[in-house]
Amino acid sequence: MKLNMINKIPNLSNLPVAWKGEHLSNNKKIWIKEFNNKEIVELENAAKKFLKTNNDLSNINLNNFYLPNLSDFFVNIREELKNGIGFTLLRGLPVQKYDVKELATIYFGIGIHIGSPRSQNAKGHLLGHIKDLGLNLKDNNVRVYQTNERQHFHTDSCDAVGLLCLRKAKSGGTSMLCSTITVYNEFKMKYPDLLKFLFKPLSRDRRGEIPIGEKPFYNLPVLHWHKKKLTGVYHRPYIDSAQSYKEAIKISPDQKKALDKFDKITNDSKIHLKMNFLPGDIQFVYNHSILHDRTSYIDWKEDNKKRHLLRLWLSLPNDRPLPTSFAKRYGSIEIGNRGGIVTHNTKFHVPLSP
Repeated sequence: MKLNMINKIPNLSNLPVAWKGEHLSNNKKIWIKEFNNKEIVELENAAKKFLKTNNDLSNINLNNFYLPNLSDFFVNIREELKNGIGFTLLRGLPVQKYDVKELATIYFGIGIHIGSPRSQNAKGHLLGHIKDLGLNLKDNNVRVYQTNERQHFHTDSCDAVGLLCLRKAKSGGTSMLCSTITVYNEFKMKYPDLLKFLFKPLSRDRRGEIPIGEKPFYNLPVLHWHKKKLTGVYHRPYIDSAQSYKEAIKISPDQKKALDKFDKITNDSKIHLKMNFLPGDIQFVYNHSILHDRTSYIDWKEDNKKRHLLRLWLSLPNDRPLPTSFAKRYGSIEIGNRGGIVTHNTKFHVPLSP
């Protein structure tokens, strides 16, 4: 993107999503919504009715997981993601009451009322399991969520991501969110000479999950101004690891400086928001305007006590248009049917274990 085009981006500081963590940390009522008993019963009844059909969980839809009272609530959640502060935390689901299939059914049912589930890996997992599998990040086929290491601020290959906490770690594993719009505003004010480098393409590592006919990396800028919307795509470790590929775009000194400043802003405690999940918490985050992160953690030795989250990747209806270049990352830019990871071996399913 040319510098004169960047200068035409209007002031974004008045948007609801242009928040700072220091403000939202003291105003939790803005972003925490608690289920009441009536709502929980409605979710349970929908799950029981679906499970009686013995249908595969991947076939859950708006008709067979009907929520007469909560459906409008979840539509409002979706709008908050797209046009509000960009995230929400739903609290109060009594996860200890359910077995894993009941829990997966409830969570997947919630998800389809917000968007369309997408494949989260080459295996075709429509329901992801966030758990330390004892893998080594030095292996280019390993992704951070399969370890207990810090994730670093990033976005996922979908419109929105949801996380349901089943169990917490012994210590650590704190969730952190950061507004991409706020980072842009801060960057423009503090480092205007470097801003243009955030709009230049960089290579990103696919971590071994390569779509048919594609390279093991793809190229996208960190920031995109398209159809009057600023969209971010980021994950510094995967930008750095892509440098190992001969054909990858080599990071210039100015680009590295810009990425370092971008990281500095996201890691500012006044800018990002920290939250500790409780069992039953469900966090939904809009990837186009929010970066998310997780601190490293120490887990329990017993497997049945280890930190465990369920994840959904969702494509949202009536969402913002994306540039054609996003097809390299999202597979498609068709609104409501984009995002996810699909390779030649991918078979969509809803696994009940990692």
